[in-house]
Amino acid sequence: MDILAEENYTIITRHFIYFLYLVTKFLFLIIIAGVLFASLLIYKQDLSKDTSDIVSYVFFPVIFLLVNYGFIQLILGIIRYYNRLVIIVRDKFIIINSSLILQEDLEIMDMGKVMKIDVEMHGLLPNLLGYGHLIMEQQKDEVKTIHFIPKPYKVWQILRENTTYINQWWQEIRFFKTR
Repeated sequence: MDILAEENYTIITRHFIYFLYLVTKFLFLIIIAGVLFASLLIYKQDLSKDTSDIVSYVFFPVIFLLVNYGFIQLILGIIRYYNRLVIIVRDKFIIINSSLILQEDLEIMDMGKVMKIDVEMHGLLPNLLGYGHLIMEQQKDEVKTIHFIPKPYKVWQILRENTTYINQWWQEIRFFKTR
């Protein structure tokens, strides 16, 4: 469920490539810990008794902590991956960024204050897999970048339609107020 478009709202999650990035980081840590563990087992027999104790009491706990750190980062990354939502309503742009433990962030942007919307898709991989970054400029030179958006041009089109609707609505209100 990358983009769920309904009549009154649109829900956007992060692209799946971010999930693969989290898993790759975890696997890299596990491979490093495994290579370190295997090399320590091989060379532990060649070391003297004092050096062998240092290896047993220092390096094995470090490997254990490295593996635990990798698991914790993977679990927190998965939670952040599924709890990062962008919701587009007719006149609002809502960003929910939650990790359940460390961070609770809710940002609501008024679509009438959005001055410029850009899409960034640089490189071969983003263009092949269809993800990019959405850059929104508001009044007062505030810039908001949302990373790993799936099908950013489709999201850009939805945002453009919403800002056009908002601008037309405001023009109609101004028209009726001046008469």
